[in-house]
Amino acid sequence: MPVPTHELTIYRISDAATDVDAFLETLQGTYLDEAASTGMAFPDYPDADAVAFHWRRAPAPAPWVATAQHLIGPLPDNYATVDCRALLFLDVDGHRYAIGFGGGSRAIPEQHRDHAFGLRFTIRAVDADRVRSVVRRSMTGLGRQDATYVPSGIPIGHIGLSEYTEIVGRLAGMVDPEDLGLERARPLRVEGSAGLRLRIPVDRARLVALLRRISEICERAVPDDFAFVEAVSPVRDDWRLADLDGRLDARLRADPGDDTGMRLAAAVPMDLADRAQEASGHIIKIGPAEIPCPGDLDLDAVLRHCRLQHKVPAVQALRRGEVRMCEDAEGTRVLGRASADKWLAASVRVNEREYFLVEGTWYEGGTEYFTSVQRRIAALFKPVPSLDLPSWPDGLRPRPGSGKRGEALYNEQVQDSLGPARFLNLDRTGARTEFHGAQGFEPCDLLGPGNELVHVKGGKRTQPFSHMFAQALVSAENLCLRHDARASFADLVRKTSLGSRELPEGWRPSKVVLAMKVARRMPLTPETLFPNAQIALAHLARTLTGYGIEVEVIAIGREAGPDTVILVGDVR
Repeated sequence: MPVPTHELTIYRISDAATDVDAFLETLQGTYLDEAASTGMAFPDYPDADAVAFHWRRAPAPAPWVATAQHLIGPLPDNYATVDCRALLFLDVDGHRYAIGFGGGSRAIPEQHRDHAFGLRFTIRAVDADRVRSVVRRSMTGLGRQDATYVPSGIPIGHIGLSEYTEIVGRLAGMVDPEDLGLERARPLRVEGSAGLRLRIPVDRARLVALLRRISEICERAVPDDFAFVEAVSPVRDDWRLADLDGRLDARLRADPGDDTGMRLAAAVPMDLADRAQEASGHIIKIGPAEIPCPGDLDLDAVLRHCRLQHKVPAVQALRRGEVRMCEDAEGTRVLGRASADKWLAASVRVNEREYFLVEGTWYEGGTEYFTSVQRRIAALFKPVPSLDLPSWPDGLRPRPGSGKRGEALYNEQVQDSLGPARFLNLDRTGARTEFHGAQGFEPCDLLGPGNELVHVKGGKRTQPFSHMFAQALVSAENLCLRHDARASFADLVRKTSLGSRELPEGWRPSKVVLAMKVARRMPLTPETLFPNAQIALAHLARTLTGYGIEVEVIAIGREAGPDTVILVGDVR
């Protein structure tokens, strides 16, 4: 006779609970204290330790009664519900599981849940060709969450996930019941996130066997089709988040030059990336003071303000603070704003695990994930660059009365020294489409000799160039997909070059060059980019490769000359 089954959610208890007693102690002070009656049981399980408790709360009127009485009229007296729940705790070969009944799993403290368990099992057991649903969240900082549901099942590769910019939070699919040691003819549906939902046998011995099998599957190597799912995930454990925030707090308060094992860099929030090229300054507000920061955001200025906070932890002051991106150096014309923690990128290794801070959220990245990211972007750094871009002189200065600075001066110098036939300066110009409005989008900074789209950016201490990558992606996609964008760009090239350059008939972008100037003491390599910049660059390369566009990264050298001032630009 087949063993009856029941669909329930299984949770695995994390290392934060050292034993059953430690787990039970954390239940004190929760809503269970309000229970009208409670009880404990010690059921006998083969080859497993078990403890269970159950509780009933006092009957309470159904929450809809008051509304219904207004709409329907008087209802029978004493309409009530019996709120009863139970939780079974099982220790099988050192792996501790919890199964709730009637919502009993809500009693499991968040810090004691292994939040990676359900998804970890699912991607090792599910048939990659029969995925039923996927819920994922974007890492771009836009707060987007998408869900795909296919009741009949679909190959994971057909769902269109981005392995570098999306985090899978829940996945459901079909599992071979023999793999779970279950006597069942048809494939079994499972769904995994923090918990694992599936039909379990209503038999103690078979349940222990199932949990043992689940533990074994969780230790398998992840299949190639699902490797990206486990590659990066947000940190959810309260105790781990507290530890990472503590390390960040120590780094924020550390003396200059003391990195306390954590790397920090300035970043630009992704939802402000498309306006970064318009910025001439920032306003930093951490604590009561507002301090203007002309030019690029100065990481040292942010850290100085954090070190001055004494009433609250530095990391708390950072999250309460704000940075405003401004069109002018004085900070009177605001382009956008975001909480101060979103303007920082951090990277730290703890117990051989890599963690990084993106858009104010902590993520854990698997070793294989970063290996695949660095392998992809390493190919973009050619031993001999395809374009011979001149060095960026330290003494580059605008002529009196010119408002140009930074990249604008360098781009103009490149055209002046090499000629528009080789490098046409298109900085601060816009290709127009109906979608982008009057301002249009900036197609590139320089148009190379082979009509390469060259984007130029200077930065301090190899700070992340994520907003540059976002700009390059927007430009290349529009020029590939929109006829009006290509027509506007061709007209822009013709007018800017005074007719000396023409794009060929039927032109589409075939190469994007990312030219970056970094500090001499830390050369630009795949490893010196921060994790979020590495991810953004890998995503850019992967996306543009799909359009048939080659991507290359070129490090612009610095030309030291403290006594030499080069004046560039006409006064207009």
